[in-house]
Amino acid sequence: MSNSDSEDIQVIDRVLGGDVEAFTQIIDKYKDKAFNYIYGQIKDYDEAMDITQEVFIMTMEALRSFRRESKFSTWFYSIMVNYCKNYRKKNSRYNLVSMNSSRGDEEYDLQLPDERENPEEEVIMKESLRIVRDEISKLPDDYREILLLRDIQGLSYNEIAGILGISLSNVKVRIHRGREFLKNRLLARGLI
Repeated sequence: MSNSDSEDIQVIDRVLGGDVEAFTQIIDKYKDKAFNYIYGQIKDYDEAMDITQEVFIMTMEALRSFRRESKFSTWFYSIMVNYCKNYRKKNSRYNLVSMNSSRGDEEYDLQLPDERENPEEEVIMKESLRIVRDEISKLPDDYREILLLRDIQGLSYNEIAGILGISLSNVKVRIHRGREFLKNRLLARGLI
């Protein structure tokens, strides 16, 4: 078990032991990756903020069901991925706009601090990232989801297979095809 994994387990044990405030350590550790993935799926900033908060609430409420058969991060990402899938299905079917949490009004600061000092470079990077994310958001669901997990979240192929419940070879095929789709879209825009 890596140091990061054992730290997660220690925090979870504290939360389950009654120190609910310790969960903020989990939030601090995973909030940026969670928000980036969710925003990549939902494409609405405010809605992505709400969903990120809801995913953390669901995770905390489900902690007792975490069996420790996989890493906490894999279990957490499974919750997040499934939430986004269900959200997209619901919204495409019924055109619902909002899914706010009614279980609490706690707000978490999910802003990503930008530590670069060159404003020109920062603008170029942000615009490039925006274009790539925009193109990823237009990919078919299977490819969008897997590229966000691999290339934006940096998860391993094995972790992705576990989260999505598909074979390792299927993960590799989808990543390859997704990257080809993305490459063709970026070529069409004259970006590569």
